[in-house]
Amino acid sequence: MAGAQYFGYGLVAVSAILLAQHWFQWRDWRALPAGRRREFLRDQVQRRFVASALIGVVGAAMTLVDQVPRTPLAMSAYLFALLLAGGVILLIALADMRATRRLRDEELLDVVAAELRKAEGR
Repeated sequence: MAGAQYFGYGLVAVSAILLAQHWFQWRDWRALPAGRRREFLRDQVQRRFVASALIGVVGAAMTLVDQVPRTPLAMSAYLFALLLAGGVILLIALADMRATRRLRDEELLDVVAAELRKAEGR
């Protein structure tokens, strides 16, 4: 199981890098003016913090595979927990993609509405 442990250590390292990146994004977020975009970025950074931390938890759990008793119930529970955590990470990623698409569509509609108001004014 050495391969799983090394992969787990890799996930912990990736998680640490992502968390550091999100920390810098959070610091930059605080300097933005109030508005819809600022609130979107706050929610986005929070979602990404949770997903990145959960990646680290999964990686740490993978490094502990030798500590799991070699019984069918224990191994099944361990693997189910890893799959559940992976599913939660995937759901967070899908929610993040959906929120980003919604913001982009709203901003595009605002641009179109502004152009229409401008065209009516002529």
